[in-house]
Amino acid sequence: MGKPLISDAAMRSMYATMQQLRMTKRDRTATEGLSRADRAEMTAQPEALHAALLSQMHRRDTLLTEGVDPLARAAIASYFPIEVSSLHAVVCPGSGEECAAVAAGMALKHAETARATGPRAVTVALLRAYPALDGVLSLIEQNDLPLIVVVRSEPLSRADAQRRTLGTKVPILPVDDADAVAVCRVVQESILRARNGWGGAVIHATRLLGAPDALEGMEHRLKVRGLMPLDGSSVA
Repeated sequence: MGKPLISDAAMRSMYATMQQLRMTKRDRTATEGLSRADRAEMTAQPEALHAALLSQMHRRDTLLTEGVDPLARAAIASYFPIEVSSLHAVVCPGSGEECAAVAAGMALKHAETARATGPRAVTVALLRAYPALDGVLSLIEQNDLPLIVVVRSEPLSRADAQRRTLGTKVPILPVDDADAVAVCRVVQESILRARNGWGGAVIHATRLLGAPDALEGMEHRLKVRGLMPLDGSSVA
């Protein structure tokens, strides 16, 4: 399929959203109700994953998060500032495996009620870890479900990666969760497949050792494109 093009406007929009997410991490009111552990986990997450993921979703789509996710909430507000035209957001209180199953059920229902032709609405499940997904993968494969499951973990060993892909034809796509452009490209391709009725995918967001700060990495890409001066000041 090749690498999808990302417009200058999309790059700037992702960067602006990442800046907003960085501020959300520092906003005590935005994280009110989170446990200390959940707040620490959220603060450690690169802003790139949420910004790039939401940049590719449409208002007919559904985003299901495992538990309360302030970064997802802030990214939705950034891309869909008018609430009545926003996408459908669902908070799942269960485990990652349970949330993936709930998302699969929602995607199956949407697929059954969708028009025979035309782009499909996509369901995205944003999980906190990488649970067992055997049943969900079977549903995606058997029904060409328009479902994207985003999982997160440390990089897998070769043996673990092979075990995860054993027995399924559903694409499992690893990506650096601190690289907004890389995430955006993977999400673009996955959502395009799902919208066209070719089935869903699993996006494995992982942390690469030595990866730069997400915002700094995005600023570097903007400078390379000439969208930001080398001194880092904003460009009109």
